[in-house]
Amino acid sequence: MTVAALKRGGKKNVITWFFQRVSGVALVFLIAIHMWNLHYSNPAVPPDYNDLVARLRTIGYIALDFSLLVLALFHGLNGVRNIVLDYTSNEATIKRWTAGLAIIGVIFSLWGGAALIKIMTMG
Repeated sequence: MTVAALKRGGKKNVITWFFQRVSGVALVFLIAIHMWNLHYSNPAVPPDYNDLVARLRTIGYIALDFSLLVLALFHGLNGVRNIVLDYTSNEATIKRWTAGLAIIGVIFSLWGGAALIKIMTMG
């Protein structure tokens, strides 16, 4: 996002700019935890399907995976919004893009959350 776009949007754009940086740092941290837990925490046992399902039934993995999903969606979709802000100053266009991206984020968050719940409740 350019400085001009950042100034044009006021406080709302400053907040989303700040959370873009926070979500990026959080994603790096959470991906490191995810990779370490999945591949290096117990190197004697290679991960298989049953092990993966058993891990996904724990609240820690569910929280980690859902956090990764929501943060990645916010980071990616807000990145697209920032590109839109760089190329247009038309408020109606910006509002339509923001609303569309927010709807996409909510739908995919719910879809991913439903998949995690389904894995958690599998027999």
